[in-house]
Amino acid sequence: MNKKPARLIVLFVFVLFTAALLVFFGNLKSASAMVLQASRAIAPASYVTLSGGSGRQPVGNLAVLDQSGTQDDPSAYVTFTTPGTKIYKGYRQYYLPADVLRGSVSTMTVSANFKGLAPARQTWVWSLYNWTAKSWVNIGYNLRTSPTQWKLLTFGVSNPQRFVNASTGEIRLMLRSSNPSGNAKLDYEAISFGYSYTPTPQPTRTPGGPDGPTLGGCPVFPVDNIWNTRIDTLPVNAHSAAWINSIGRSTGFHMDFGSGTWDGGPIGIPYNVVPSTLTGTKLTRSQFEYGDESDPAYYPIPANPKKEYGSDHHILLLKQGECKLYELYKVPDSPWYAGSGAIWDLNSNALRPDTWTSADAAGLPILPGLVRYDEITAGAINHAIRFTANSTAGYIWPARHLTDDPNLNVIPPMGARFRLKASFNISGYSARMQVLLQAMKTYGIILADNGSDWYVSGSPNAGWNNDELHTLDDITGNDFEAVDESSLMVDPNSGQAHQP
Repeated sequence: MNKKPARLIVLFVFVLFTAALLVFFGNLKSASAMVLQASRAIAPASYVTLSGGSGRQPVGNLAVLDQSGTQDDPSAYVTFTTPGTKIYKGYRQYYLPADVLRGSVSTMTVSANFKGLAPARQTWVWSLYNWTAKSWVNIGYNLRTSPTQWKLLTFGVSNPQRFVNASTGEIRLMLRSSNPSGNAKLDYEAISFGYSYTPTPQPTRTPGGPDGPTLGGCPVFPVDNIWNTRIDTLPVNAHSAAWINSIGRSTGFHMDFGSGTWDGGPIGIPYNVVPSTLTGTKLTRSQFEYGDESDPAYYPIPANPKKEYGSDHHILLLKQGECKLYELYKVPDSPWYAGSGAIWDLNSNALRPDTWTSADAAGLPILPGLVRYDEITAGAINHAIRFTANSTAGYIWPARHLTDDPNLNVIPPMGARFRLKASFNISGYSARMQVLLQAMKTYGIILADNGSDWYVSGSPNAGWNNDELHTLDDITGNDFEAVDESSLMVDPNSGQAHQP
């Protein structure tokens, strides 16, 4: 009997089995490669005093480490006091970021910058609340400190998931004294944790396609518009150092938006999405202060429009259906007139006529450059961000208007684009702030108006955490570089950009 066919069958089955194993283990390797490790530090959101006093300083003082040695600035730290015969006992409340699962937390460390009496005279103990056992667990105390000297203490935490509330993500960190003989001072306290996550694949963005920024069912300009084009691989502008020096190399950034109110009004530049059926109010050139550079038309202003609080009084209107953007500058409460008015077709790359202003001094639209809360929660900002500087001179593409004569070797022009340096480490910031910082690396920021130096524009929203936004205050001009985006220009009168 000829056994060759049988041997061939066995060999064929073996090959198939081996191939299946390779595919199986290959898929396992691929799947495991998608699970990444990361770490973050979070600051307390609030604190509760159960016994003793707290000096009534804001919890934000615990988010910045700015005391060292014998330095002593009472306005920058929190004093936990032991008045009379009372010991101090109280806890700070932390919250796991919404995008981090409790079950993914693998490590935890508590850090605190402490100053107080000698440990032999008064012991201060840190404890974490175990939500499973419903009890406090001591994790460390001020053993390694010296009297009247600031010392950064670090405590490792085992089995960290038990200290995270399963439903709210809350973490409670208690501090208590052994006796009422003195006080503790903290200017920094943070919980760092390591965790695993699976990155969300980013969709491929096709120039001219429907996958660019959208709002109200409309594109916020085509995806190949300069606002929506990455600049992370472009060369550094030859004037970068001079421009950053002009705005402020050591000047900190400020997120000029948030929740609640400041000085009596909402924080940021709001926008209005209005229905296609709203005709609005007709404004003629005579109703604009800069009538020769404004667009007369029916502006779809609702009965009670959201308007920027402050001197510029911008009103931004996105009309659904026709997908046009109407922007007004310096609008009083009544009657309807304005400093200037500009209209954009959001399906078009057309720019303003050369030398014309808009609702912004640079002749650029405002809405496409705002940081919006819905983008943060979606996990990506796919456009450049608007910012202001005190001094500007001249303008470059895609800007259309200047406020002073060009002086490129010294002062930045309107339309200048900057990016957060690729080397800047964003891992220590919250997940939401990392979305914003990554956009500053990938799409950059565009100089669009005169105002406070390094003020970044966004829309007010009740969801913003103002303390979280202030964590970006430590970023300075030195962390940025100007880019040369001239190679992206297709036509000087169009916002269309070559895709890098």
